[in-house]
Amino acid sequence: MKRVVPERTREVLHDLRKRISTASAQFYTPRELRALVLFLLTGVAVLLFRFGKQVYVAWFPEERDRKEIVAQHKADSLYGALSAAANERDSLFFSLPEDSLLPPATQHANTHHHSKTDGLTPHSISLNLGMKEDLIRLPSVGPASAELILEYRSERGNFRTLEELKNVHGFGDTRFNKMKPYLKLN
Repeated sequence: MKRVVPERTREVLHDLRKRISTASAQFYTPRELRALVLFLLTGVAVLLFRFGKQVYVAWFPEERDRKEIVAQHKADSLYGALSAAANERDSLFFSLPEDSLLPPATQHANTHHHSKTDGLTPHSISLNLGMKEDLIRLPSVGPASAELILEYRSERGNFRTLEELKNVHGFGDTRFNKMKPYLKLN
């Protein structure tokens, strides 16, 4: 079946070809123009081939065993890699049988949770005379917080009231209320 191109379309295409030839002749020799066209057509062919290959693989995938696919997904996934690393790291610290992970209900009542406040008596730590080791024994106070208290005390002098501790950076009402029963000024 022969396609019939209308006369007007043929004229437009002929005019367009003529304009392109005239414009390209200003910038390229005929040999350069052929090389450029060949280069562009090669690039387009490569892109079409790659796209066609991707489409073919997407439309007609290989038949694979489900177990193989799941195993490959687990091996490739970031989750799998991080889980394996976490399991290896955790196994280096301790290894417990699975039945001993949760104590029986009778042992729950006998378990004793260690707290920083176990060895402290009320009003046993001096805010103005206490050393870093003493201040660390307070609940909610670590080495960095103890240093902040000591810096505040060295810059401004002794604390006048216990509530003045709230002026130290990072010590709010909640933190202060946890420590207050164990503090004294001198």
